[in-house]
Amino acid sequence: MRKTVYLAIVLFVVWCVACSIWYLFSVKGLTTDPATFNGTSNAIAIIEILFMTLGAFLIGFLAAYYLQEGPLKKWRSAFFSVEHEKKDLQYTARALAMEKQSLLNEKSYLELQYKSELAARAQHNQQLEAKAGQTARELEEQKEREAQLRGELDELRPKAEQLGAEVSHLRFKVKQLEYENQSKSELRVPKEDEISDLTQIQGIGPAISRKLYAMGIYSFKQISQFDKNMIDQVGKALKYFPDRILRDDWVGQARKLSR
Repeated sequence: MRKTVYLAIVLFVVWCVACSIWYLFSVKGLTTDPATFNGTSNAIAIIEILFMTLGAFLIGFLAAYYLQEGPLKKWRSAFFSVEHEKKDLQYTARALAMEKQSLLNEKSYLELQYKSELAARAQHNQQLEAKAGQTARELEEQKEREAQLRGELDELRPKAEQLGAEVSHLRFKVKQLEYENQSKSELRVPKEDEISDLTQIQGIGPAISRKLYAMGIYSFKQISQFDKNMIDQVGKALKYFPDRILRDDWVGQARKLSR
């Protein structure tokens, strides 16, 4: 299209030049002889040629304009439509760029918030792990201490039982010595009717009866008042197991016999 336009312009220029030469030399009768040169006539001829050329140009331009009015309108409409679409696209592009920037800012904010939450959670987990470790260590120490105390208790239990037995035996010895060491003035000699035949109790023979008499136990009433501690002391003094006295039911037999 552009080549056609350029060719038309060149042809128009050549045509104007050819018509100007024809007009000057054929119509006006101008010559190249200096003797007949007339400057005023030449200037007027040149001005006439310029006016005719300008008129031809305007006539051609108007004719081309009216011939191309429809395409020009379409071109202008298409041009302005393209410009409008271009502006819309530019506006849309700016809006998208702003939205993109907003999304990027929101993304950055969310990333920072997420990192902050992760850091807080990591710190909280570290604190929980530290507390759990400390609690575990305390539990281990407590278990070790408990095991140690149990071991010490197991070691002390036989000693305590032994000491308890020794204390009970010593108490009974003290009581026995008190009976034996009482002065005759203070010792109350039991009356004959207060002395019981302890051999009537099943499990008490003559030898045990004499030992009970020596211990100050000479009646059914005294045996019927035995408590657990007294049964243990008498059993140890007689070198009997306490369950022998319980098994033979000395206390029950003595209660029946003392009635």
